[in-house]
Amino acid sequence: MNAGREPASRYGLALLARRDYSRQELIERLCRRGYSAAEAADAAAELAASRALSDERYAAERVRGRVAQGMGPVRIVVELRAKGVSAEIIAAALAPEEGAWAARAAAARTKRFGMAIPEDRRERARQARFLQARGFRHEDIIFAVDAQQD
Repeated sequence: MNAGREPASRYGLALLARRDYSRQELIERLCRRGYSAAEAADAAAELAASRALSDERYAAERVRGRVAQGMGPVRIVVELRAKGVSAEIIAAALAPEEGAWAARAAAARTKRFGMAIPEDRRERARQARFLQARGFRHEDIIFAVDAQQD
């Protein structure tokens, strides 16, 4: 550690005070700040031991936020994997939402395109592409595009 510079764990805690980070994301931020990889990894381990850093909490918060934005499970999984969150933690974070994805896809379609069910193939394909870009699964897209909205 350089003289006159705050410890990596203190800087990491300051970052975590603003928002949650995944372990990998925090290590990358610390390395960009000029800390060595070993210092960053040690700081992350120390913060995780004190429960200030938690991939489980980060994943749950990220899932809630992305669901509120109308995103589907495929996109959420890809984003969390890119942030270094393990598959087991992702599955646990998505578990409370399981079973509601078709309804969420229908709500996202209705919010964007209105209540009218698409009549022609071109409009159905356009709406399906929209939902696919949002990260919904094929079966959820079929439900949302084909379902009669009451």
